[in-house]
Amino acid sequence: MLAQAVVEFFKHKVVSSIIVLACWPAIEQLKFTRQLSQYGMSATFSCEPAILDKIHPQYLQGVLYMVREDDNLSFFKKVKRVHFTMKYKWLLLGDHVPEALRDIRYDSDITLLKWSRNISYETKKSTNLALLPEPPSSPIYFYDVYVHPREGISLHYWAHWTKESGFVVTHDREKILRRLDLQKYPLRIATPVGHYSSDKYDGTFVDYLKDESMLDQDPGIRSAHSASMLLTEAVNAQDVLIENELWATVVNNNSMFLMVSNGQADLSGGVLRLLLDRSFKLDYVTPLWPFRVGFTYLAERESSSNMYLEPFSPGVWWSCLGIMAILAMVEWITAKTPKEKEGALYTVLTTWLQQDASAVPEGASGRWAFTVLSISAMLVHAYYTSAIVSALMSTGRGGPETLKALGDSKYAIASEDYDYMRYLFFDVETTWDDLEYLKKKKKTSKFYQELERGVELIQQGNTAFHSEYNQIYPHFKTFSDDHICKLQHIDTIPEILTWVTTTKHGQWTEVLRIAGSWLHETGLRKRLVNRLRIPQPPCRASLLAERVKLGDIAPLLALTMLGAILSVVLLGIEIMYAKAKGRKLQEGDAKHALQDNDDSSEVTDVVCNYLA
Repeated sequence: MLAQAVVEFFKHKVVSSIIVLACWPAIEQLKFTRQLSQYGMSATFSCEPAILDKIHPQYLQGVLYMVREDDNLSFFKKVKRVHFTMKYKWLLLGDHVPEALRDIRYDSDITLLKWSRNISYETKKSTNLALLPEPPSSPIYFYDVYVHPREGISLHYWAHWTKESGFVVTHDREKILRRLDLQKYPLRIATPVGHYSSDKYDGTFVDYLKDESMLDQDPGIRSAHSASMLLTEAVNAQDVLIENELWATVVNNNSMFLMVSNGQADLSGGVLRLLLDRSFKLDYVTPLWPFRVGFTYLAERESSSNMYLEPFSPGVWWSCLGIMAILAMVEWITAKTPKEKEGALYTVLTTWLQQDASAVPEGASGRWAFTVLSISAMLVHAYYTSAIVSALMSTGRGGPETLKALGDSKYAIASEDYDYMRYLFFDVETTWDDLEYLKKKKKTSKFYQELERGVELIQQGNTAFHSEYNQIYPHFKTFSDDHICKLQHIDTIPEILTWVTTTKHGQWTEVLRIAGSWLHETGLRKRLVNRLRIPQPPCRASLLAERVKLGDIAPLLALTMLGAILSVVLLGIEIMYAKAKGRKLQEGDAKHALQDNDDSSEVTDVVCNYLA
């Protein structure tokens, strides 16, 4: 039963083979190995931990350690710290945890299978802890061994096993929460000082990082340091700032890159781009992208053949057609004469086109419908004129949008000269086909230019200059509004290449990765980046109007429909009034006819009397 419980535990840990560290006789090793194999688990016995150096796990590796009564530091001194990383799943079999484990890694995955052996001391001594009794009928309990670097070892109930229920995990959530609580343990954040200087800034480096008015300075440092502080807060740790003079050099001991890779710091306070050689020295915790890197240039304004269609979306155009049909129908219904009926559609069309509509209908309903039509036409014309202005102002951003298109364009290219651009981007062959195509077609001996000269080249309108957007942004204040409206940018570095890093296979790696995923899920990372990312400067001319959407003219459509309905109601009132007036006229004519008949009869009587 013990073997079955052990196998089910390791299968829960997704382990396919285990190393049993126990000094047993060969026959007992064979028996126990056979028991494990019956339940589908292969095992290797050894009395010395040196076997862990010989077996390098491609996947997860299980380690079963039989706790000895005479455990001492000599055994665990032979076990390297790397053997307690998350790739190794340890199961201690015994009634206590050796004190030597106080110094192992925080992220170690160690479980204690609590086992009370009711056998005599002579039996233990003679068998060298080889013979284990059959387990009792009560459940076998598994305890999570939590090793905090400051608080030490503590045991927490995690799972149990019985023959009937099998292996049952009961407190996995509590285990996860424990691993995410460092209990205010200090995590060191190595942060480059960047452009900070006490001579230029009246305050400390910490004040500089917190100063809201300086957000456009050193966004790569601010974003990474803030993200690292969020990570430490997520795992309930305490952040400790370590200032660095240099960023990512490998020849200076005060470099952020060296301090993080050597374990002198736990997190980077500046973002680092993912490179092959760095991947062997650093672990990447969470991606951050606070700025853009690429070519900036001025695009020539180009007229569009469908410019007079683009300001309105298809939904707006269809709604205008529908309203025109409705208004034309109302004009036709309310027309008094055949001439008005024939000209109803043209009345609507000419009025919408702001032309003279001479055929003004007669009657209250027709004139009311014409009034609604005129007001609607005026508003539509105002919307459309505004949208055309917006379209005219935005047609200048129609230049190349990809690196390959930039290579085929008339623009020359240049780049700011610093280490990353020169030695890791342009002066080496990359795997990016579009970039290599661009370099082959456009790169010249005058490729590298100072930032100020690059800004001048952009203003001249024939060169695309490569730089970090946050570095070139302060120079845009010298641009005219016409330049701002023509600005175009082509990114060259994907966002996923820039990360907050930590020590390679460090004891905080896994817990910080979990916290980094939490930052993404809650949107805190996006809020941080949006707070620091500098937007493109607005083109003031294009702010005169925005493209019209269907929702923008919804009130106009509703009022127009209401006016059209009222026109039909007025027409009904006119018809009822005309009928009532007609009836009165008919009654009056009848009275006059009767009166004429009476008068004629009197005349007849007089004539007859006179003749008689």
